[in-house]
Amino acid sequence: MGCMRKDPARPPRLRGRVAALAGLAAAALLAALAVVVPQADRRGVAVARFGSTVRLLRPGLDLSLPFVEGRKRLAVDAEGVVLDIPVDMPLASGAVLPGTLEVRLAGHGRLPVDASSIRRLGWEQAWRQWLGPLPIDEVGARRVLAATPLWRSSFPDDPEVAAADLATQLASRFAPLRLVAARVTARGGDDLVRAAATAELRRRAPCRGRLVVLGLDALDWKLVDELAGRGQMPTMAALLRRSAHAVLEVSRPLISPVVWTTIATGVSPEVHGVLDFLEPDPAGGPPRPVTSASRKATALWEMFGAAGRRTATIGWWATFPAAAPPAGRVYSDRLTEQLLGLSAVVPRLADPPEAEELAHRLAVKAADVTPDMVAPLVRLAEEELAQVRRAGGNWDDPVVGLAKLVAATLTIERLTDAELARGSDVVLAYLEGTDTVGHLFAPMMPPPLPGVDPAQARRFGGVVERYFALVDAWLGRIVKSLGPADRLVIVSDHGFTWGERRPRVPSGAHTATAVMWHDPEGAFLAFGRGIAPTPQRQRLRVLDVAPALLALGGLPPAAEMPGAVPRWLVVDAPEGRVSYSALIPPLTSPVGDLPPEARAEEIAKLRALGYLAGPASPTPPAPASTAPAVPVPQFDRAEARRLNNLGSSRGEAGDPRGAEEAFRQAINADPTYAPSHYNLALLLRKQGRFDEADREFWLAVETGVRDREMAVVQSALDYASRGELARARATFAEGRRRFPDSAVIWLNAGVFLGEQGELEEARRCLERAVQLAPTNPRAHSNLAAALWQQGELAGARRHLETAVQLDPGNVELRRQLAALERATPP
Repeated sequence: MGCMRKDPARPPRLRGRVAALAGLAAAALLAALAVVVPQADRRGVAVARFGSTVRLLRPGLDLSLPFVEGRKRLAVDAEGVVLDIPVDMPLASGAVLPGTLEVRLAGHGRLPVDASSIRRLGWEQAWRQWLGPLPIDEVGARRVLAATPLWRSSFPDDPEVAAADLATQLASRFAPLRLVAARVTARGGDDLVRAAATAELRRRAPCRGRLVVLGLDALDWKLVDELAGRGQMPTMAALLRRSAHAVLEVSRPLISPVVWTTIATGVSPEVHGVLDFLEPDPAGGPPRPVTSASRKATALWEMFGAAGRRTATIGWWATFPAAAPPAGRVYSDRLTEQLLGLSAVVPRLADPPEAEELAHRLAVKAADVTPDMVAPLVRLAEEELAQVRRAGGNWDDPVVGLAKLVAATLTIERLTDAELARGSDVVLAYLEGTDTVGHLFAPMMPPPLPGVDPAQARRFGGVVERYFALVDAWLGRIVKSLGPADRLVIVSDHGFTWGERRPRVPSGAHTATAVMWHDPEGAFLAFGRGIAPTPQRQRLRVLDVAPALLALGGLPPAAEMPGAVPRWLVVDAPEGRVSYSALIPPLTSPVGDLPPEARAEEIAKLRALGYLAGPASPTPPAPASTAPAVPVPQFDRAEARRLNNLGSSRGEAGDPRGAEEAFRQAINADPTYAPSHYNLALLLRKQGRFDEADREFWLAVETGVRDREMAVVQSALDYASRGELARARATFAEGRRRFPDSAVIWLNAGVFLGEQGELEEARRCLERAVQLAPTNPRAHSNLAAALWQQGELAGARRHLETAVQLDPGNVELRRQLAALERATPP
């Protein structure tokens, strides 16, 4: 081993100086490491690495040796240093609500928690152990709940509740530090808060009796009053004397899934999302019949379910695939083999499984209908119904339509009766048959409309009245089942054009004219506990129906609903709004896509009832051609329909800008869809943008707006009512050019021109109208007026006499003829 040699180049004094400098440097480094530099929004905490001390450092410079103490920084706000301690709060239900004790500290010095606990458990758990049981009782825990954002959103009218402050109880435990605040708040746990809020809703709205809601599609007071007056609807006649009833004002579009979803949610179509019979396929395929996936708003059965009511929803639009709320049942709109019902058995026709099992047991299919089932309506031979079982048939065949109608009606009645017998608290049952019977058989009612087969009219002309008598008998059974605390509501989505008001267009027959049979005035009736009869029929907006149903069912009003309970319908519902959309988590619509053949079946039914244009069955492909293919524009008619309906809804809601945007989007989706052009023209005309309106109007005419000739007349008369006489004159002139054989245009043009004093041109138009419609008494009477004003009394007398012959019961025509014969002005 060698010996160390001294460095002859470094003397001992120099080596001492180097060692001193190294020591000074080490001391300076140690001092630098020990200094804690202050931050405006943070405060340092020193945790002993070996002992038990935990210190809150000074707000300025402070010292903490890093190899002796670990460091942590806490946030600082306007009240002081922020210390959050996790806590648990027991609830009355037995659940535990996670929370946070939000502590605010001032000063500096030792914190009460032990550093060894922090080293062993971690920062949060050490503080939780130090705190022990939270000094807060059930009342305090309820205050914590009531201060949460979810609770405040669910009960927006409740007074604001401050978080529980425990500063007084805990101040001594933080000495020598000053405890500025100690508040308890809920932490996370939305499910627990929602459960507690739901329990609170049930406490505020206890069930006092059943609510039965019968949705009778297209129920119209004019027909009901007539049949009740004749003794064919005795139950309804008795209800009218003992109930509150109103004309229901329904906003367009008068399309069943749209309006019934508005009734079920209390919000406009733009909000609830159901805009048509069809919806886009999320997988990118062709459009499909509307499903529950389109509905974006909370439905009544979900609201009642949250309040603890046992609900049963039967046949309501846009409920397939079925998804029931807790303790509830949903029998979807596809169960009945009527408009969109399915003959095949597919999953989720009802929910939960026991409801689906009951539905399959009680449902009646058209193939199961017997002569005895249809006997109250019409006599059918077994062979006729056997044909339905063999071939199915389509809706154009009255026997097939009647079999499907009876099957669907029996299904809804049976399920409703079963749920009432089961003791459901809230039953919402929808019967489509009161609309379908009109679409199928109203043209055959006496006197039958032109073009109706006389033999079919004789056989089926009485089906409508007999069907309503059957519905009335069902109502009678329901009324008898009601207890003294129960309530019954009958509501329709629109009216129907019966009698002389029937349009001279097909109600189905593969033409999109079904909606032309709808009237914007529906029906509403409420009967039962505490409901005072109205001395006369009231009026009610469609957006007021859902708030009324909530109130009649004993639930607080919904914050999301723009409507209100009418003053004439005084009920004992709790006050204070509830946001049911906040309280009830959105349901994820279950997957229930249909096989292609089932989807084709649904589309065919819509077409057969006149809701969609096109053939009821697929057109066979054309034979192959060797000619080069010509590109065909790809238009999205289904999307155009949805957007057009959205525009109508926005227009009804007073949003012209949004309506115009939707109509233009509809036109972009399918420029050949006439209603979008026509509705945009009406909107632009209301805004005084006449040139734009005229362009869209004539595009609507060219693309096939329904009843084009009358649309021309209405457009011209609209201009006349606005004082735009030149535009009215130009519209009539263009209409005569486009439709030279239209009696209605020539007649109305003649009347308009006569009112403007243009007698010669008026006479020419009216002579053409008489030539085109020689049996129209109005054409003759107006031509007589024009001739009279020109002094041609003989010609005037001749045409007035013809008008009287054509309409002998018209008193005014007889008065005019008598005046003319006296040669005095009428």
